[in-house]
Amino acid sequence: MNALWDELIHELGTVRALSAAALEARSETSRVALITLLDAETAEISAILDKILHSEASSAA
Repeated sequence: MNALWDELIHELGTVRALSAAALEARSETSRVALITLLDAETAEISAILDKILHSEASSAA
């Protein structure tokens, strides 16, 4: 379980870094590329949260 939380924290840090980079991007192409990466990272976060919730539900049963 701790590994999932560590992974989640890492992904959140990545989202923060990509968000900052997207805000500072000088070209539209770079901004779009960074936003595409943000979309992928948020999907990862969603998957991790699903695993955490499923794990907690299994533990409670």
